[in-house]
Amino acid sequence: MKTPPILLKLLHNSAAKPSPNFHKTASRKGDGGFTLLEVLVIALIVGILSSIAAPSWLAFINRQRVRTVNDRVLQTLRTAQSEAKRTKSDRVVTLNPLVDPPTATINTDPAQNPPLQTVIFDAGGEIKPDTIKLSINKPLINNTASITFNYQGNITSPSIETSTPPQSTDRFIVTVAPFSGGAKQCVIVETILGAMRTDEGEFNAVTGQGCPVIP
Repeated sequence: MKTPPILLKLLHNSAAKPSPNFHKTASRKGDGGFTLLEVLVIALIVGILSSIAAPSWLAFINRQRVRTVNDRVLQTLRTAQSEAKRTKSDRVVTLNPLVDPPTATINTDPAQNPPLQTVIFDAGGEIKPDTIKLSINKPLINNTASITFNYQGNITSPSIETSTPPQSTDRFIVTVAPFSGGAKQCVIVETILGAMRTDEGEFNAVTGQGCPVIP
């Protein structure tokens, strides 16, 4: 059954003709938004959440920085020890904890210049100044402290305890901590054979674990 032409014309005109309330309706839909009070409440909530999260985030970042530098210190000492055994000659690691960022050099003797290798403990520039500090349990001479590995990878001239394995009473300890304080880690060279380990946190005299306090 065909639709009458008159009916088709009426339907066409009805579809093409805009509603008289179209513009008013569209305007009302476009007026949606937040009131000043709602914006202030949201800003207050964001501020409260930020104040709660900021200390935890800063502590996390500091832990990551400390871990990165501590791993680099351990890697530097192990590299020097391996090179001493490979080349059958001494390797001296000299650390300068007073510069910012701290540095280390690897030499065949302390007077060698330029050094065989220089290490800057800044994670390739990722760790900015005034964020990480190094402490060493040795008196500084010309602002530096050194440890020497001989051709066997052992530490030269340690004071030895009668224990198994023999322990050096003069352990070489490098502690890494944030400038602002907080969680710390350390690298400990504790035997005459050059055995190394890492530790973290405050020293516990009962368990012997943790990083010794360095003045």
